[in-house]
Amino acid sequence: MAEVIQFPRRTETQTLHFDEKHAFGEIGGLMLSLVQEQDKADAPYTLVLFDRNDVFFPLESFEPTPAAFDLAKIAGDITLRALAVGHDNWSR
Repeated sequence: MAEVIQFPRRTETQTLHFDEKHAFGEIGGLMLSLVQEQDKADAPYTLVLFDRNDVFFPLESFEPTPAAFDLAKIAGDITLRALAVGHDNWSR
């Protein structure tokens, strides 16, 4: 008897809009930003990496508090420095 394989059901597509809270900079076509869902002060801060094709990669989320915002900025600065070192090594 054949095995029945369940296909995943389609899920709804949801569009989210974000406010950029802090732009860290761009390295080799990659841009690093700290964003929060638009008009939602209780939404987490998210450290996001964007490429030239508007594809984004969420790297880390932080609680929506002033202390976590400061930590997110520190994490973003460290991430940008690591990207810069990696880009410098890869582009040689």
